[in-house]
Amino acid sequence: MKEQNRQLAAILFTDIVGYTTMMQRDEVQAVALVKHYVAVLKKTVTDHAGKVLNDYGDGSLCIFPSTTEALKAAIEIQKQLQTEPVVPLRIGLHSGEIFFEDEKVMGDSINIASRIQSLGQANTILFSKEIFDKIKNQPEFKTFSLGMFQFKNVDEPMEVFALANEGLTVPKKEELTGKLKEIEKKFLLRKWITAIVAILILIGSFFIYQTFFHRSGFTGEKTIAVLPFENPGEPDSEEYISDGITQNIIDNLSKISSLKKVIGWFSVRSFKKTTKSPKQIADELGVAAILSGNMQKHEGKVHIIAELIEVSTNKRLWGKDFEYDSKDILFIQTKVAEEIVTALKAKLTSEEERELSKHYTENVEAYKLYRKGLYFWNKNNGVYFDSAVLYYKKALDIDPEYALAYAGLANRYIFFNLPSQLEGIPIARMYATKALSLDSNLSEAITTLGFIQSNFDYDWAKSKITLEKALRFSPNNSEAHIFYGNLLQYTGESTERGIQEVKRALELDPLNTRFNWILGRNYYLARQNDLAYEQLKKTLDLYPDHPFTKETLIFLYLEEKKFTEAFDLIRQLPEILYTSGPYQIYLLCYAYGVSGDTSHAKSKLEEILKKYPHLNPLQLAYIYIALKNYNEALNMLESAYNTRAIQLYWVKVDPMLDPIRKDPRFKALLKKMNLE
Repeated sequence: MKEQNRQLAAILFTDIVGYTTMMQRDEVQAVALVKHYVAVLKKTVTDHAGKVLNDYGDGSLCIFPSTTEALKAAIEIQKQLQTEPVVPLRIGLHSGEIFFEDEKVMGDSINIASRIQSLGQANTILFSKEIFDKIKNQPEFKTFSLGMFQFKNVDEPMEVFALANEGLTVPKKEELTGKLKEIEKKFLLRKWITAIVAILILIGSFFIYQTFFHRSGFTGEKTIAVLPFENPGEPDSEEYISDGITQNIIDNLSKISSLKKVIGWFSVRSFKKTTKSPKQIADELGVAAILSGNMQKHEGKVHIIAELIEVSTNKRLWGKDFEYDSKDILFIQTKVAEEIVTALKAKLTSEEERELSKHYTENVEAYKLYRKGLYFWNKNNGVYFDSAVLYYKKALDIDPEYALAYAGLANRYIFFNLPSQLEGIPIARMYATKALSLDSNLSEAITTLGFIQSNFDYDWAKSKITLEKALRFSPNNSEAHIFYGNLLQYTGESTERGIQEVKRALELDPLNTRFNWILGRNYYLARQNDLAYEQLKKTLDLYPDHPFTKETLIFLYLEEKKFTEAFDLIRQLPEILYTSGPYQIYLLCYAYGVSGDTSHAKSKLEEILKKYPHLNPLQLAYIYIALKNYNEALNMLESAYNTRAIQLYWVKVDPMLDPIRKDPRFKALLKKMNLE
């Protein structure tokens, strides 16, 4: 028996694309390309501790003791070969056991690496799942799954990945050819034919439905709540998947203008594992139809059962069982949304049809990571925000063109956990702009940009256009309704229309804590105190510990000289709110000043200035107004403007600023903010 020397290695195959044709067309140019290629290959492989085992002239077989070094070498080779004369090289990598016999290198792993390389195109680096598993937690490598392939002389289908680092080409699966089994090549063609047939069937089904079943279907108002899909038997750690399916369906339906109301996630999530009947839920949310469902895993498949109920008649409008592999999760969500639209007799514009079929990513792993980020974000607690950012970025590591993940990051930085908007907003703008460069119709990113234009740039006219665009693409986008309503009211354009927009947001998401508070706050800013009091008390009935609702109610009590009620409420608040500094003491200081207890107010102010030098300047402005030190109050307002304090948003309509409203410095501030 011949002696064999076995070892584990990272295997790298290279091949110059179209070399034979080059030689026939221009032999001198082809030789120049090969010389450039060989020089780069030998130096780079050696620099990264690798060996060139076989040199085929227009290709090579190399091995490395480290997967990381193999990939770094591949990136460097492609980078240098993009300089003149440019060499159209494809690279394939795999990791596994190799052995040497009579100075020949052999092994199944060699065969697999060769097959993977054969799929490539010029300037691509493709690799196996074995390589991916070793580098998936290394952020310097951006990866993209191309899906499963059945190679010649390889028993099992293999998942192939592309390196997506800057400067590299990421090919589309349907464009790939190589050493595949004939069945795989036929499958790629059949996939396109099947898609076309499916579209034709869908169109035909729609016309049949409209013609023959229209009269016996849904007759109620086109309003719907999609309840959280249950995930029985699965651990809480898997909850983000079922939540993600629910939210995806809500997001898809929210884009459809013929649906009068699609209830938002923050409201429906309170009905997880509920014992309430569909009728009770529908009455609470104000909808005519309820979609519910559950997910179950069985023998490697995921089984979804969903049904749509018309609440007034208890009639089952639609129901279906879906069984799919995890890789089909994106298709299933779109399919459910499409069938619900048909069952509700909702008409779609051509734009809405396109939006409904959009997945934003074709990579299931990237999708799951994004959903995990959104799961932490939706906890609405600063403790989890860093986790949200982590998973958004992991999703982008896999799919650098995942617009929704950029939009999620943008949303993270417009409000929370940063010392000032001067730090957070430029980051938010960068991510929102990136999201829109990938999808100019993405309502979530458009909404964030609209907020930045009004709250940071004070470009109210541009913000109005942007937010109207967001609502055009997603009429049931409650966040866009909130920002649009605020803009109309805070600029003085129309208080009535502004409040109606906020009411519309609350209609779409009636159990949303923040929306309930904002309506109460905006009533207060509109000097409609009776309505403000009613709404704020209603919000506290729903959410007894919400600090901002209590804060606005305190201001209302102080304005109406209900000092006992105000001080009682202040003492219920935390001393420190999130990471923004003192909270209770600031409100005590302001309340003492308004109530005429100047001595206590000044004492508390000294304590604040000594202990908390970074207090929000607008909060200090309120305190100085209460102490009738208007000059210092105006200084603080200037400082608030310079740091873009978020509460300056409603400076034009804030009742607490009335004592300085006629001062020339205040008028100059309004002018700088384009709020004359």
